[in-house]
Amino acid sequence: MKSRINSTTLGLIIGILVPLLSILLVFAVKFQAEMSLKTFIDSLLVHKIYTKVLALGVYFGNIVFFFLFIKTDFLKAARGVLLATILYSFAILIFRFGM
Repeated sequence: MKSRINSTTLGLIIGILVPLLSILLVFAVKFQAEMSLKTFIDSLLVHKIYTKVLALGVYFGNIVFFFLFIKTDFLKAARGVLLATILYSFAILIFRFGM
């Protein structure tokens, strides 16, 4: 069972999905009564804060799973989460300074 969970691919998938799910969770808890998801995304784009919100989702979402995998000695899965965090960081840099 440990070998299935302890894989770089699973860590990468978790590292890619968790930030998106954490942003959706914040929307569902805080903003769902006020606006739709499309309006929420449009307001992020109009106010040009989408990179900051994505960065918060990436760093605070992935840090939990990274340290959880380190603590439980799933080092390959932690490596996948770290890889996803680095990929997101490069994408955020490109979006922030390239557009």
